[in-house]
Amino acid sequence: MSRKASKFQKAVMSFGFRGKEIFKPLNTGWIDENTACVREWIANIFFYTKNDTTIMIDAGYNYERLAEKMKWLDIDPAAIKHILITHQDTDHVGAVERDSDGLFRNAKLYIGEIENRYMTGEKRRKVMFGLYRLPMVKSDNERKLLKDGDVFFIDDIKVEAILVPGHTWGHMVYLIDDAYLFTGDTIWFGPDGGYSFINSLAEDNDLSKRSLVKLERLLRDRKLSPRVITGHTGWSDDLDFVFAHKDRVCSSFRKQKPHDPNAPYDGYDEREDTEYKARNERPGKAEPVCDRVRNAYHSSKNIYDAVLTRKGFWSKLYMKFFWNDTDDKEIAEKILSYIPDDFAGTLLDVPAGTAVFTHKKWRHLSNASITCLDYSPDMLEQAKERLTDCEHISFVQGDVGRLPLPDESCDIVMSMNGFHAFPDKKSAFRETRRVLKKGGCFIACFYIRGKSKRTDWLVHKVLSKKGWFTPPFPTEKQLLKILLRLYSDVDYGVDGSMVFFKCVK
Repeated sequence: MSRKASKFQKAVMSFGFRGKEIFKPLNTGWIDENTACVREWIANIFFYTKNDTTIMIDAGYNYERLAEKMKWLDIDPAAIKHILITHQDTDHVGAVERDSDGLFRNAKLYIGEIENRYMTGEKRRKVMFGLYRLPMVKSDNERKLLKDGDVFFIDDIKVEAILVPGHTWGHMVYLIDDAYLFTGDTIWFGPDGGYSFINSLAEDNDLSKRSLVKLERLLRDRKLSPRVITGHTGWSDDLDFVFAHKDRVCSSFRKQKPHDPNAPYDGYDEREDTEYKARNERPGKAEPVCDRVRNAYHSSKNIYDAVLTRKGFWSKLYMKFFWNDTDDKEIAEKILSYIPDDFAGTLLDVPAGTAVFTHKKWRHLSNASITCLDYSPDMLEQAKERLTDCEHISFVQGDVGRLPLPDESCDIVMSMNGFHAFPDKKSAFRETRRVLKKGGCFIACFYIRGKSKRTDWLVHKVLSKKGWFTPPFPTEKQLLKILLRLYSDVDYGVDGSMVFFKCVK
């Protein structure tokens, strides 16, 4: 049934999950010197090599291009004699089913004894909250049945099988050489960390969450920090990121939040998976969106000021033809005009960026106490260079979603066109209000969706991919609704695709 099931998934799941940012497979390539992956639409299969022995982790779809992509990695299918199976879903066992191409006909399968009951017909795999039964998987390969905690060797490769039921009743993860943990469909990486895998595909979501808690405890008790490698969303070696949301489940019914600018619109579109990349690029690890934003601004720090201030021929050309008609300097002047020239209170500037538009005003407010906060150390360093002799200004590297400031400690919080770069805008609104004193002001400007088609296109298609922006950014109506709910008085105006405002707490 694997060939039919693979084609069915490609047609139905491509349509059903399109645009939801759920499946984020690695492209084909070597993760490091020991571990390689092949991309099969939305799924990855993996190969682990040590001392001339290569084992395979999961057998993927009944996928027509598998031999081709394995050749990109210089791995011969005939050399694969051992395959570890995490669970028996079609996208993890298709290549060893009876109707497959038989690339691994002589390989031994290692599968949990509970999971094997699906393959003998003792159990039927159910998805969509138990409403739909998947076809029975049939394979003629030799099998070795495993129990929770079994440790065995394939040549000199150490393998430990760990039972993590929930997605399926007998799902296994495999700890290899205490350094790599292959998790199949146990963990889903969102842009803010790991969750239990997709809710509608699990046998028991509560059991899945308990299994994640157990798995984290096992690793931490043994002081292990392996590379955690998932079947559909990449890998990470940061256990805090991996288990960040172990008590929550990825929902298949909505677009994921926070937005992940690097997630493919359709995971079944493989145009980005090429032989050149497989041979020349290593698939990067999953990381928080805020880290991607920081890294994007790090790579852009030498051109950021030039673009915003129209310095240089290419910057002027870029802003003229691809940006909106609003002059950023004029917007900055409008925002800064809300701050009195004799202001002597406490002010938070977040994100401070390079202080390209604010440094003159901040230098002038010598009686104030100003904190410039930004998530990017590189941008903050440039701001420091501009204001290095100003003793009334402090510089803090931090996250707007967790501001390192006490409640009601600021008279003014100002955000100069920065909310688009905050992955979790809800937390940003909450935190900026929390640190404001009663009667204090929140002063900011935003890009607004729908005000300029040219800006919308640039933000969504170009800059969000780079990491400079993390849409969706709100419409004017949505923004006003948020502000009126949080603040007693709101004064705002619109200029081009920008909304600027002053709110009083």
